[in-house]
Amino acid sequence: MLTSYLKIAFRNLLRSKTFSAINILGLSVGMTCCLLLLLYIRSELSFDQHHQHAKQLYLMSSAVKSPGLNEEYPRLSGPMAAAIQSEFPEVEKVARLYVNIMDDKTLLQVQETGKPMKSFYETQGYQVDSTFFDLFSYEFTEGNSEKALFQPNSIVLSEEVAHKLFGNTPALNKTVRISGSTGNGDNFRVSGVYRDESARSHIDARFFVPMYVGMIGNYLRQPNLDYTNNNLFTTYLRLRPDADAQQLEQKIPAFVEKYMRSELKRYGYDKRLFLIPVPELHLYSQIQAIVTPTNSTTYLYILASVAVFTLLIACINFMNLSTARSAKRAAEVGIRKVMGAERGSLIRQFLGESMILSLLGLVIALGLISLLLPAFNQLAGKSLQVSELLEPSIALSFVGLTLLTGLIAGSYPAFFLSMFNPAQVLKGKFVNSLSAVALRRGLVVFQFVVAIGLVLATFVIQEQMRFLRNQSLGFTQDQQIAIPLRSSESRGMYTAFRNEILRNNQVVSAAGTQYYPGIMNPTDFGLYRPDQTVNEMQNVKNSEVDFEYLQTMGFKLVAGRLFSRQFPGDTNNRLVVNESTLRKLQIPLRKAIGQKLNFNWHGQTYQYEVIGVLKDFHHENLHQPIEPYAFMLMTRPNFNYIIAHVNSDNMENVLGFLERTWKALRPDEPFEYSFLNEDFQKNYQAEVRTSRIVTYFTAISILISCLGLFGLAAFAAQQRTKEIGVRKVLGASISHIVLLLSTDFLKLVIIAILIASPMAWWAMNRWLQNFAYKITIPWWIFVAAGVLALLIAFITVSFQSIKAALMNPVKSLRSE
Repeated sequence: MLTSYLKIAFRNLLRSKTFSAINILGLSVGMTCCLLLLLYIRSELSFDQHHQHAKQLYLMSSAVKSPGLNEEYPRLSGPMAAAIQSEFPEVEKVARLYVNIMDDKTLLQVQETGKPMKSFYETQGYQVDSTFFDLFSYEFTEGNSEKALFQPNSIVLSEEVAHKLFGNTPALNKTVRISGSTGNGDNFRVSGVYRDESARSHIDARFFVPMYVGMIGNYLRQPNLDYTNNNLFTTYLRLRPDADAQQLEQKIPAFVEKYMRSELKRYGYDKRLFLIPVPELHLYSQIQAIVTPTNSTTYLYILASVAVFTLLIACINFMNLSTARSAKRAAEVGIRKVMGAERGSLIRQFLGESMILSLLGLVIALGLISLLLPAFNQLAGKSLQVSELLEPSIALSFVGLTLLTGLIAGSYPAFFLSMFNPAQVLKGKFVNSLSAVALRRGLVVFQFVVAIGLVLATFVIQEQMRFLRNQSLGFTQDQQIAIPLRSSESRGMYTAFRNEILRNNQVVSAAGTQYYPGIMNPTDFGLYRPDQTVNEMQNVKNSEVDFEYLQTMGFKLVAGRLFSRQFPGDTNNRLVVNESTLRKLQIPLRKAIGQKLNFNWHGQTYQYEVIGVLKDFHHENLHQPIEPYAFMLMTRPNFNYIIAHVNSDNMENVLGFLERTWKALRPDEPFEYSFLNEDFQKNYQAEVRTSRIVTYFTAISILISCLGLFGLAAFAAQQRTKEIGVRKVLGASISHIVLLLSTDFLKLVIIAILIASPMAWWAMNRWLQNFAYKITIPWWIFVAAGVLALLIAFITVSFQSIKAALMNPVKSLRSE
């Protein structure tokens, strides 16, 4: 019986080649899209699951609350780790991680005997406690993870960095010189090399060094460190296997009272500590970055919806085409029933045929995934491997998805065809019943509701991205070159380098700064008016700059003046603030200049004077509202960056000049730069990736919908062949016939537009709430999506309509 079913299934496939091709192509493309997106989603959900103690790993995070601040912050002060270890018996191990806030890259140099010095800038270098590898699992190819960071001035490298520095030779016990605030130019011994796990971890490390080295090591050796301020350390806990995290959290308020309450009262704010499971950190979007930027589950829901709807559209195609072709199989069903076939056996037969199509679709889909995975990785910013398809969990999920697809796609045709009454079917009745026609129309409407909804979502996302790119940020973005100063030597040559590049008339101005808009700035202080108490302070971001920085950046002055070398009194106790600072501190603009502001630190009060007010500007991405910001002078140049504002049509020429000037002063240190506007746009990488993925997969879903519409149009034209012939004999024009055959389908698309528009408006308004600055969804997006859907549907249907209208009416009338 099974052999008979298989033979019948393959004969039906070969007999209706066009419909079979459309079904298999639609299913395979739909499954390809769905499976690619499922691989992406699985990758996002699998972060930090590979660690041996993943279930016992937690981050101790904090929520800071004051009159001017209410946010979650993932880092704690230096001495907190030891206090946590001693206070809570549930905690087996504690490890801190420090992200270098001074240098976004670190200079690594290797000098081997008889060879020229190798110099590389490396990102993602972290300082960690010696217990770090007791918490997090890394596969070491050289050295021992248990002892790798026990010795001072040791360094653990990823395989990729080790290969860059030492080629194919072993790296263990070799020497690396580390400049900048991480290493202060000291030599470090390679104590281990590990396989890169950054694709699966929120800690995308390229190398590790011990905590007690460099600038931060000197800081931690100071006595009587504060438990409340200087929150620089990401602090991880490994709980004992029998420990309960919820019970531990109940003890944390008492811990805060014991170690922090007196300091919190003195500084005028409150803090709450809580635990976050490490496997949840990558998708913990309440905090923008935890070592690396977090992702939002909202985007995963969007992509999961795209995956499900794309596959569902393909299933609907199958159902529509199968029910449309029911007339050709009705006689077969009738004869089988007369011969004694039960309805259950017929259902199994039709579901079996659907399963065979799904399996064929899976085979094609796997081939397409293998071909498309490199392009998809580039699109999604992932490093997914074809070998992942062979993992048991992935393979089983793919097979399960295929069987589910076959079941969904074949369910209605199976139950619809098997319920035919043999006597009525053999007489030619109920072959194309009203219920079948109504179902097909309903499914077409559903298909286009999904497709139009995706088109509207794509339009809104792209408009928001365009808004983010073009939004005025309150300073000059274009032709601003940021040059990092990542070693003590490069910081020391700041004045000479600045003077040299200003000799070029294409360099309009140049100045040093600690931080610039678009990159993370972790520094802030609490300011309050002299007539207020410390409990009324407002949190204000700050950056130390050179005299000419504000002019170089093109900030707009609304009151007072900027820093100037003509004013000897301009020292680091004078401030230039933005408008938001005045609003937070309730200072009218007319009284701002000369206003004194206090800052309390360890019981001592420091006073600043406002000399200028800037128009509000965006120093963070547009997810965040504009916050208070203050600039102060750095009297002894020790800047992290120099910003050069240039005016040139030949950027390569200017960059070449800057590099030559750099090399003349620092021949052993690579020259690097970035454009300020590009740095700012990097903050929207997650949105850009999602936008691209949704755009491409929306186009594919529309293509699949059109495949189904094409098949239904072909079937409708075939069913009305005789009618078309009669109309042509009676004088109907080709355009009239095309319009006649297209109208029914276009009506369905119009209904889909009316349903999809309010649903998409609601969903995208929810998505836009993630941005502090966002577009108002314009009306023309709905018009454009509707016109596009109608145009695509008309082109798809009219191809078959024109083909039918051009047929010889004599042949049409003979066709039946």
